[in-house]
Amino acid sequence: MKTRLRSSRWLLAAVAIGAVCFSPRASSAPNDATEFPYSIAVEVGAIEFAPGDGIVIAFLRGNRQHLEIGGRYLLEGTYTLSSEEKAKIGWSITTRGPSAPTPVGAGENAVVTRGAGTFRLIKTFLSDGWPHVSFNANQRSHGGVYFGEAGVENKRWSDFSEASVGNSILTIGRGMDSAGSASPLQPTKASVDPSNSGNVAIMEYLGNPVPPPANLDARYAPEGLVAAFTQMSRTAGWKVLKLAVDDSEFPYLVYGVVANGRDLAELKTALGAMPGYVYGGSVTGGSAQGSGYFSLNMTPSDRYPRDQMETVQRRQMIRLQMLAKKVQK
Repeated sequence: MKTRLRSSRWLLAAVAIGAVCFSPRASSAPNDATEFPYSIAVEVGAIEFAPGDGIVIAFLRGNRQHLEIGGRYLLEGTYTLSSEEKAKIGWSITTRGPSAPTPVGAGENAVVTRGAGTFRLIKTFLSDGWPHVSFNANQRSHGGVYFGEAGVENKRWSDFSEASVGNSILTIGRGMDSAGSASPLQPTKASVDPSNSGNVAIMEYLGNPVPPPANLDARYAPEGLVAAFTQMSRTAGWKVLKLAVDDSEFPYLVYGVVANGRDLAELKTALGAMPGYVYGGSVTGGSAQGSGYFSLNMTPSDRYPRDQMETVQRRQMIRLQMLAKKVQK
């Protein structure tokens, strides 16, 4: 039975990039592409870490097109561990109801030490529930991130009273408001020692920003994306409070705020009715006042430079998290 990891009525995503660092390893070697032929777009849910810690999901592939019981999947990403000398990083599923313990397969856990690095985990889904990748230190949960293909319910971690939010390495380029006017965005402050070898390796793993193709279709330029999202919102009856486009690299990403956060549960459906556009991944969340923030990729993958497909995918998830954090209230 397919378990598309259904969303709660409202997704409260505590998006935090705690001292985010990215580490090396060319994602998906040729044998990985054979065993895990399908690339799966990831949506991030609740995130909570000790100060200075962080986990970023960079890539998810599977032997099936969707997350479902019986499927086998490869998860790659990066971590920063500052609060402990050593921890185990593992991929688990919180089941939706009472269940017996499921066996831990080879490759679902890895031991990491203080600093920054990459992780590579492989898991066969044996139960329905909420996937998460997390630290375990001193035989107890030590923070992590819930994620899914189509949305997850917000969950808390046992170790901390509130989410820890750190600074990001990357900076965001200029934005565009809903009227199509360019507006400068304040870059996120960097708190990284560029002489640290771990930081250098992380940035090498992430790769350089991907420029737009020379013959870019106007639909996927900033103005076209703003116009398409505005049209989609009017058709769906959404009230958009803020709309911008990150055009610092390709693909350009749309982000902003809608008045009713529950509307974002229909984001994928609404995009499906827009000819020429696709749902290419998003990060969404809500405020106590009921509004919703989002970041979104609407550009079809066949518009990416073919030789830079994996670079786009590695960078995109991080960019989506950054942009969602930027407009989170």
